[in-house]
Amino acid sequence: MRNFVMVSPNFWVGQTGRDLARAGTAAQLTALYLLSNPQANYTGLYRLPLIYIANDLNMSQDAVRAALVAIEKTGFAKYHERSEYVWIVESARHQLGELKANDNKVKYVNKEFAAIGKNCPFIAEYFAKYGASMHLKPHKDMPQAAQTAAKSGAVAQAAAVEFASTEVIEQGAAVEQLVPAALVVVATTREAARVKFYDSLSTFVHKRDVNGFETYSGNETVRRLVTFAEDVGHEEAINVIQLALEAHDYDVIDFDMYAREVIDI
Repeated sequence: MRNFVMVSPNFWVGQTGRDLARAGTAAQLTALYLLSNPQANYTGLYRLPLIYIANDLNMSQDAVRAALVAIEKTGFAKYHERSEYVWIVESARHQLGELKANDNKVKYVNKEFAAIGKNCPFIAEYFAKYGASMHLKPHKDMPQAAQTAAKSGAVAQAAAVEFASTEVIEQGAAVEQLVPAALVVVATTREAARVKFYDSLSTFVHKRDVNGFETYSGNETVRRLVTFAEDVGHEEAINVIQLALEAHDYDVIDFDMYAREVIDI
C-alpha cells in the first residue's frame, strides 16, 4: 500500500479532468478513488473488486458500473469486471516518470508487473506503453514469441501480440505503425463494438433506475449481460438489450429467449 499519492491540478482543470467533470460527479469521485484507494499502486495497474468501490463510495454497484463506463470514455482508466483489474492509463507516467535502468523503482515496477494475474486483459497493452520507459521484463503469461521479441529490443511490437483469453486494444500512433494492418482493424472493430455495448448497457441501467427496479436484481442482470457480451459477442449483447427494452423486461427475465433469437438472426 502506498503512503501517499500525487494528484495533479490537471485532474480538475486538464482536458481529461474537464471530460470527467462533464461525465458527472459520480465519474469524478470514482476516478479520484481509483487514484487514491488502498488497493492502488504507482504502476496504475492493479486488482480492484467492484464491490470495494461501491462500499467505500456508498454507491450501488450499478452506479459504479455506469461511472466506470463514463470514465473509460474519457481515456482516464479502463476496468475489466470479470478479472477485476483496473488500469489508470497515465498513472505510471505521472507517479514515476521515465526511469533510468539503475533506478531502484525499476525493481518495484517489475515486481508489481510480474504479480499481475494472467486473466488481466491489459498486460500486453501496458507492456507496449511502458516496457521501454520502465525497463519492464516480459510478463510470464505473454506468449513466448512476444517475450523473445522483447528481449531483442522490439518492445512495442511484442506487446501488440494478442495472447489467449485477453483483449489487446491498439493504443497510440507509435504502436499502431508497428502492428500488422489486419490486427489493427480487428482490434479497432472489437473496441468499437465494446464501447457501443457499454453505451447500451449504461442506457439500460438508467432506464431500470427510472422505472424503479431494485439494485440487487440489477447487479445480477448486468453481470449476465456482460458475461454474454464477452462469451458470445458485444453486438449480440446489444441486440439482447434492445429486445429487453422493447419488451420493458428490465430484469431480462426472458434472457434465454432473447439470446436464442439473437443468435439465430
